[in-house]
Amino acid sequence: MSPQPIRNTLFEKLHTYKKKYYGNQLLRGSIFFLALLLGAFLLINTLEYFGRFNPVVRAILFFAFVSIVLTSLAYWLINPIARLYSLKRQISNEEAARQIGNHFTSINDKLLNTLQLSALSYEQSELLQASIEQKTQQLSVVRFTDAIDVRENNKYLKYIFFPAVLIVSILLFYPRFFAESSARIVNFKNEYAEPAPFRFSLANQSLTAFKDEDFPITLSLSGEAVPESVYLVSNGRRHRMESADAQRFAHSFSRVQKAFSFYFEAAGFRSTDYNVNVIERPNLKFFNASLSYPSYLNKTDETLTNVGNLVVPDGTVVRWEFNASGTDSLFVGFEESSPLAADKKPNNSFEFSKRMKKSENYQVHLKNRASRNRDKISYYVSVVPDKFPQVSLEHYQDTALFNYLVLGGNVMDDYGISQLKVFYRAVREGSKPPSYATKNLAFDRKQPIQNFYHQLRLDSLSLKAGDKLQYYVQVWDNDGVNGSKSAKTQPMEFNIPSEQEMENALKSSAEKTESRLSSTINEVQKLKKDMKSLENRLKNKKSMDFQDKKLAEDLLKKREELMKEIESIRKESESIQEKQQKFNEQSQELAEKAEQLNKLMNELLDEETKKLYEELQKLLEQNRTNADVLDLLDKIDKKENNLKKELERALEMFKQLQLDQKAEDIAQDLKEEAKKQQELSEKSLDKNQDKPALEDQQQKLNEEFEQTKEELKELEKMNEELENPQEMGDTQEQQEDISEEQQKSLEQLQQKQNRKASDSQKKAAKKMNEMADKLSEMQAGEEMQQMQENMDDLRDILENLLTLSFDQEKLMKDFREVSQSDPRFIKLSQQQLKLKDDAKIVEDSLNALAKRVFQIESFVTREVGAMNQYMDQSVEAIKQRRINTATGKQQFTMTSLNNLALMLNDVLKQMQEQMANAQPSSGKSKKKGKPQSPGLGELQKKLNEQIQQLQQGNKAGRQLSEELSRLAMEQEMIRKALKELENAQKGKPGTEGMGDQVKELAKQMEETEKELVNKKLTQNMINRQRDILTRLLESEKALRERDEDDKRKAEAAKEKQKVAPPQFEEYILTKQKQIELLKTVPPSLSPYYKKEVDKYFNKIRLTK
Repeated sequence: MSPQPIRNTLFEKLHTYKKKYYGNQLLRGSIFFLALLLGAFLLINTLEYFGRFNPVVRAILFFAFVSIVLTSLAYWLINPIARLYSLKRQISNEEAARQIGNHFTSINDKLLNTLQLSALSYEQSELLQASIEQKTQQLSVVRFTDAIDVRENNKYLKYIFFPAVLIVSILLFYPRFFAESSARIVNFKNEYAEPAPFRFSLANQSLTAFKDEDFPITLSLSGEAVPESVYLVSNGRRHRMESADAQRFAHSFSRVQKAFSFYFEAAGFRSTDYNVNVIERPNLKFFNASLSYPSYLNKTDETLTNVGNLVVPDGTVVRWEFNASGTDSLFVGFEESSPLAADKKPNNSFEFSKRMKKSENYQVHLKNRASRNRDKISYYVSVVPDKFPQVSLEHYQDTALFNYLVLGGNVMDDYGISQLKVFYRAVREGSKPPSYATKNLAFDRKQPIQNFYHQLRLDSLSLKAGDKLQYYVQVWDNDGVNGSKSAKTQPMEFNIPSEQEMENALKSSAEKTESRLSSTINEVQKLKKDMKSLENRLKNKKSMDFQDKKLAEDLLKKREELMKEIESIRKESESIQEKQQKFNEQSQELAEKAEQLNKLMNELLDEETKKLYEELQKLLEQNRTNADVLDLLDKIDKKENNLKKELERALEMFKQLQLDQKAEDIAQDLKEEAKKQQELSEKSLDKNQDKPALEDQQQKLNEEFEQTKEELKELEKMNEELENPQEMGDTQEQQEDISEEQQKSLEQLQQKQNRKASDSQKKAAKKMNEMADKLSEMQAGEEMQQMQENMDDLRDILENLLTLSFDQEKLMKDFREVSQSDPRFIKLSQQQLKLKDDAKIVEDSLNALAKRVFQIESFVTREVGAMNQYMDQSVEAIKQRRINTATGKQQFTMTSLNNLALMLNDVLKQMQEQMANAQPSSGKSKKKGKPQSPGLGELQKKLNEQIQQLQQGNKAGRQLSEELSRLAMEQEMIRKALKELENAQKGKPGTEGMGDQVKELAKQMEETEKELVNKKLTQNMINRQRDILTRLLESEKALRERDEDDKRKAEAAKEKQKVAPPQFEEYILTKQKQIELLKTVPPSLSPYYKKEVDKYFNKIRLTK
């Protein structure tokens, strides 16, 4: 074997020796450590148990024991272990060799010498290496570990046995020995009293208190002798404990803030010290609730502090920010769901958010490692749902003209509305109802409670007789969470009367108005009679007595009632005219007459007369003399006389207007019936038509014509009631022919002879058209003739007025040249009386003419009254021979005469213009199917025929001169009317070049006038007249077509002014006041109070 392996084996055996060496030391150290530990423990506890040392000594004993334990542990256990595992330096190989050599005598110093020789260099002599190998081989047969005898440690076990047996015995028989003494040593800081003859027993299961909470302590005493009082000592303060009974005592520490210790004292004995540990219970210090309202509410978000019970709108996001102390986690629990953890934030805060959709309770739970929150934290969130909107509807239906429908009402929602619409549709009988049309109504999005008002125009709906207008109002709220909700009113209907119902209503209203006008005229007559009676009573008295005043006051009351009745009649008459214009196609002439009648009715309420009555009232209150009252009554009497005449004129004009309207309606009805009859004749030839249906339609047409025949009879009756009945043509034969053809067609249909029935129906339709044209022509001719007669009468009145004016002027000058004693004075007075009589004739003629001529204004008749008044005053002054006064009144009379002449001259011009504007067509209206008055072409044609007849006639001398002068005047009238027409058309589109044509025609007409005045009836004149007629007809046709186009455009652009009905005036005014008041509400006012203000206004509106 080589030397190196032998040497390694030697070192390994030395290493094994070292491990056993230190293992033996560890075993021996363990025995010594345990023996010392048990002995020290027994010694220290024995000393404390019997010595009951103070805390200082107990502290020395405690730390001495700890020092002994730590020192012996380090020396006997830790040190051998560290050397065993080479954590500390072990003994050297030389030292191990000495120990082994000392144990084995056979080895002695051999092992040590071998180690020393091995330490020398390998490069020495081979002899030395051989020596080392020899010695190593000799030592290899020896077990070095046998040098250590572990069993020698058994002799040390006795040091463990005796203290261990003693300790175990004590523990078995008197465990308090070690328990009490050890506790006192360990808790060396605590004071321990001498054992008392009684026992302190703390009933608290735990000595852990919560901060800021009361901590109760309960003590029980047991033993042979129990003291009566016990004290609790803490922080140097003694607290007498409350006695629950002889052996139980209690004390409570209020709002504990930090850890503390205490002990009990009683009868000179004290208990051991008790330490109370203070921990913090989870506590909610404060919290904020941030409310994020839905955006559609337009409500500012807000934050509430320490407000747990919330009232929020539906959809509000509530974000709670909790600030808690001693809290590790926080949970929020709602009904029907498990508590959810809040997000923990810095600074002991927690956050939790939820969108509230329903009302529910919620609880806040706080928790840390030791406890939960002591008191229940519970609140309630009341969610106010977005309710359905509410809408109420009030309506006013225009049952007079059916022009509009007024809708008003109230809409209400808790947070505002988004849409407000009216739905409407026109339903015709026998037709399928169309879909509803809609119209947006104005409203304020910011007001939760508000009124609405809308006037729905019905013109565009083209409602016809018998139609129904169905409508309702619907409102939508602005719910941005659940979507808009709506509410609507019950569907309502606006029924349009049938044609027959409308006609009957108009007829009834017209008859009623006529009757009321007649009654009013009688009332005026009675009023004049009462006034005359009062005058007679006052003439023979200086002052008025009670009875006179009573009569005068009654007179004033009657007059006031009379004015109210006249105002009512005026409104009713105006309503009738509006209805007729609305529902009956009306000619332009009729429309102008209706306008003149309305103007006359408006002027019946004379302001000047009203002032006279007011002045009479003041005289009665001031007790003035009878002379003043009589003078005023005389003035009033003359005014009332004018009123009576104007009422009579209004009545006659109203009758005339209704007659003309009736005639036009009949002609139009005949046209419509002819159209239906013609259409039925075509259906009769259609084999696919239902036979019974054809018979029913024919029967219905027969009945309609029978109704038309009744209307014709009624028309004749109305004509007879006029003061100056018109010439009505006889249509009886045509009526019988039409009835016969209709009856024949019905029988032929029943006999299934449809072709013959169709022929009879066509004949009936043709005769109906002919009859309608005849009625229109007769009415037009009669009106034209009446117009001409009225113009002639007006010229005569004008001539008489001028004559009166000149005569009055001459007489006034003559009176100024005479004195009271002059013989001519009586003659001049007689002339004045004659002028008065002449004026009366003019007045009667003018009054009679005014009833026929609508253009004569009411102020004309009033001016006649003023003229008569001045004449009467002048006659009275002449009787009293007061020349200056008489001439002054004559001057006023002359002024009135001149005013009348000017006024009537204007009326004449208007009549000439009306005649000039009349169109020469089959009717007199620009509306389809309506008759029109003869125009300038018609007048020129008649004039030409008269000139030609005069040329061929045998008239001569004065008779011829008068006829030629009359024809010259008529030609002049046509020429002036043509000039007026040309002036009226100036500036209108399409009239370029018209002026030159009119000038040429006017020049030709002037030549005719000169030749007529000069009595030159030549063929050249006849040819010229024919040329005038041709050119006039062409110009007239062009103007008519242009006027019709202008009228169509005007009617398309025309829209009547919207007028709210009187029933809604107060409603609108209240609404406007409310809006103005709402503007004064401060913006900072809370939504609750704003809503209360809205409810208040709404309540006021509903109570009105």
